[in-house]
Amino acid sequence: MTVRELISKVRDKLQDTDSIYWDDSEILDNYNECKRYLASERKENPITITVPTFDNTNTYSIDGVLRYISCKDSNGKNRDLYPDNGDADEISSAIIVQSYNQLYVNTPESGVSLLIKCIQFPIEDNLNDVIRSGDEDSFLYFILSKCYEKDNDMEQFQKAQYFWSMFVGAMKYSKKNSSLGYMEKIQTTKSYFY
Repeated sequence: MTVRELISKVRDKLQDTDSIYWDDSEILDNYNECKRYLASERKENPITITVPTFDNTNTYSIDGVLRYISCKDSNGKNRDLYPDNGDADEISSAIIVQSYNQLYVNTPESGVSLLIKCIQFPIEDNLNDVIRSGDEDSFLYFILSKCYEKDNDMEQFQKAQYFWSMFVGAMKYSKKNSSLGYMEKIQTTKSYFY
């Protein structure tokens, strides 16, 4: 199934085949948001990036990261990742995830690099790209949920909630039947979707 075919299916469910209320670019944006969500949940295509640190420089910007998985330094020391909630302020080896593109290093050292395992932002699809087999229902339900969030009335809210629960079920089913790595039950960092 192509993205264009999926959008046509979404339009049938929305009863908006003439693109009166939802245009293709809006639905495609929801599709790509779902693609980022699925990549983050599954920890797809992890990479390791190297960030050199310097004395007296605590904040480092990192572009293109969807989820941080783990970190160690070039001396082989594991560095724990923490959300920016104050819990790690006094832990000398802590790396604090301040936002999707900014890390705070409690004890930076010149000549020591951080080796960060992370998930990058996936490349955005266009209308002619093919959806990975088994993900069609996840994309359908996610997009329907996001489309129904457009209005603030109770009926639309209920529809959005219904399709969100359907999305979660479809995503769990596809993860269960996938060879990809799964999310751990306890996560120390958030995913950021932009």
